[in-house]
Amino acid sequence: MWIDFEELVKARLDDPSLVVAVSTSMPQYKALYSQAKEMGEYMLRKMQAEKLGTVRTSAFPPEVLVRGDGVSSLPECSFYRIRGKHDVLLFAGDTSPMDEQYEFAQFLLRRAQSMGVKELYSVGARWAENPLPPEAEPQAAGFSTDAVGVAKLKRHGVKILGEEPAPFFASMVVAMAKDYGVRGFKLSVDHGEPSPHTRSVIKLLDILGAMAGFEVDLSELKSKALPVTPPRKPGNGTIYH
Repeated sequence: MWIDFEELVKARLDDPSLVVAVSTSMPQYKALYSQAKEMGEYMLRKMQAEKLGTVRTSAFPPEVLVRGDGVSSLPECSFYRIRGKHDVLLFAGDTSPMDEQYEFAQFLLRRAQSMGVKELYSVGARWAENPLPPEAEPQAAGFSTDAVGVAKLKRHGVKILGEEPAPFFASMVVAMAKDYGVRGFKLSVDHGEPSPHTRSVIKLLDILGAMAGFEVDLSELKSKALPVTPPRKPGNGTIYH
């Protein structure tokens, strides 16, 4: 795996938690799977964040991004420090890895371990559920690396997943975290809300802020969120059918 990591600041972090908030950059999937990227962008807009380093890698999709000014660049993601009662280390950017996902997860976890991270929160969409009707309240679900983590999710009202697949990087990095002395949590939302996923991002940030110990002003999101109406009964199929 080719990887180019540019460290901008050598920082000593205060008991940091790592939040992984990256989504696919593939246009055909953005409408379904961009909740994490939207959440990361909102955190960066509403919270004071210091960029610590930037990574470009062959694990990212083989594409060039043409920015609004017509200038091209490779896709990249960055580490950001958000100060609070304890530091939050946010990993966010253009895309999630498409290839060499195990190797990229190892890179990310080694960086987290070297900066003293003990808890990792990875955010994304769920894969194997019956999609909710567009007007329904998004449902938060998740899993952890161990029973202690599962109990913490339950205390914060997260539905615990079981007996279903959880593919790709956002889930793999959680399962791999325990090998690096890090407790991993996956927080996901059910499909169904149209893009942009305003109510889903509100739900994720409500839970994530309580679990990881940070506060972010959600008033902008809440002013844009469509009202919730009683959901229609979902069908019997899954998104695989």
